[in-house]
Amino acid sequence: MSRDAPLGFHFQSIRSGSSGNCLLFTTGATTLLIDAGFRTLSGGRGTLGDILPKADGVVVSHLHTDHIHHYALRAIEELGVPLWVSGTQTRALRNKHFSGRPFDHLLLHGFAEQPLRIGEFAIRAFEVPHHPDCVTYGFEITCLRQGIARKAVVATDFWDWDGLRPWFDDADFIYLEANHDPELLRRHPQPNAYYHLSNPKCGALLAQAFHHSHAPPPTVMLGHLSKDRNEPALAQDTVWRILDGAGYGRVRVEVAPRHEPSEPVLIAP
Repeated sequence: MSRDAPLGFHFQSIRSGSSGNCLLFTTGATTLLIDAGFRTLSGGRGTLGDILPKADGVVVSHLHTDHIHHYALRAIEELGVPLWVSGTQTRALRNKHFSGRPFDHLLLHGFAEQPLRIGEFAIRAFEVPHHPDCVTYGFEITCLRQGIARKAVVATDFWDWDGLRPWFDDADFIYLEANHDPELLRRHPQPNAYYHLSNPKCGALLAQAFHHSHAPPPTVMLGHLSKDRNEPALAQDTVWRILDGAGYGRVRVEVAPRHEPSEPVLIAP
């Protein structure tokens, strides 16, 4: 998707999972990326070749290498794209990802609790519980369309949603982690999986958010699926059954591909 795309508030998953994460929001006038987890310079340039040069900003959820990486930083710096990380994590970004390169021309900014404005988007960050060594955020992204504030929410890499549900209420679109199936995790243990949201917990959070909303969104997309402890059809079916049981079976449940861009989702015209 590019600035030549039809006008409207659009979302697209570019990459999803432990091998790399990158999400795209665009209005045709503003292009925003959430995360840029590309572990090779050629991979990042190849995937984002048409997108990154037109981006108005990249906002990073946390500093794990599947969400931001040294080689992505090089491409971001070379193209002069502004980069935002948590204001408490700018030093950690340097220590973890600069790898001796000065990055003197990197347009690095820190975000805080107050809304961040990038073009037509207002972005609010909310902290989610992930790994104890890594402060992690989800994002509420709003955009004014035909006089109405439209809201998208994206959140991955967290294991418990206690206290977070209100962020998802009345969303027009939600991209949410459905990392693993509990039974597959039991058969194939992986300690780090416990820092991620399971399929049933994903479905329960969505159902509760819809219950507290005036209306559910037409579409949700599941992301950050485990390669070995989940399957797209299993995640989709588990979440849809929970939603259907709560009376929200008409919501379309999509799954972000691991290595390829998803189909674009029109959030609002």
